[in-house]
Amino acid sequence: MAQPETRGDSTKAKSAKPSDPFQVGTQGLASLMEIQRELVGTFEQIRREQIARAVEETSLIAELAGKVTSAKSVPDIVAIYQEWITRHMKMFAEDSRRFLDDSQKVASVTARLLSNREGGTGST
Repeated sequence: MAQPETRGDSTKAKSAKPSDPFQVGTQGLASLMEIQRELVGTFEQIRREQIARAVEETSLIAELAGKVTSAKSVPDIVAIYQEWITRHMKMFAEDSRRFLDDSQKVASVTARLLSNREGGTGST
């Protein structure tokens, strides 16, 4: 007789589990909020890096203007522009690499967001 009571208890435990959809939904919502916070943090980091890069480019242009105005000859000006173009191309390459890295970060967080969303709709 002890066994049927145990079965009855396990049946109650099984029936209690489906009555907790709010808990499952709350856990899903919490993970969704965490991923959204991470996504917002990623966008904020990207924005800060873009502002820093804009400041760097501004100082590079100001430096170029100062060098060009103090140049004594046309060959000096050509050399200054060649140096500026070289530095600018390096910055462009860094920007391209950073863009790909940032895109990968955003895609990764978005994929987790969508996988949690799909998992959440499948479990409810």
